Amino acid sequence: MAGRRNLVSVVAVTLSVTSGIAASAQQPRWTAAERPPILVEHPVLAASLSRLHAGSARWRRAFDEVVNAGRRVVVLTPDKVRMRDADGRDTPFDPTVLAEAQPLADDWSRVETVVVVVNLPLLDKLYSDASIADLEGDLDRILAHEVYGHAIPYLLAGHLSGKCADPLAGQRATDACAIRRENEIRTELRLGERNGYGLDSLTIARRFRN
Repeated sequence: MAGRRNLVSVVAVTLSVTSGIAASAQQPRWTAAERPPILVEHPVLAASLSRLHAGSARWRRAFDEVVNAGRRVVVLTPDKVRMRDADGRDTPFDPTVLAEAQPLADDWSRVETVVVVVNLPLLDKLYSDASIADLEGDLDRILAHEVYGHAIPYLLAGHLSGKCADPLAGQRATDACAIRRENEIRTELRLGERNGYGLDSLTIARRFRN
């Protein structure tokens, strides 16, 4: 999302997670031999992931591939993660950043896990007087971008070479890898096509334009 900063690494993740997404009629059933490909603790995030799983065949196929590879994405709120800056100092997640996807790579650039942080406290402020439908729709858009746009390509590649980037300088937003993938999910869930980069792609942007 707009305002993303480059972060060196996730240094500590405090987790008390369930195995897989929140229970629902659409919850995938992973066998005992399989590692759940997506871990989430917060019920609001779990509900969004359930909507994406139920509404998108592309999403379901992608996670079938991820579970077969034995890799996973972990979806967290900012209070569950600490970051390390370029000087090696531990810092909290930037409170001005809406969401961030960060691959956890080893010394050979191999990736088994991608952490997605969604800033629910910031969303609560932005949507304090908005409808639940607007909040849920925008959260689904954010997770489509961060999980399907950024995290899944890393996990399918199993390597940092799987990076699916946001728009480069001078590049049309719709030509960028992450936004092309996000739009695939938006189309299936009828969430509208994303044509730009930044908050303009979200329902909340209407309030700032009016």
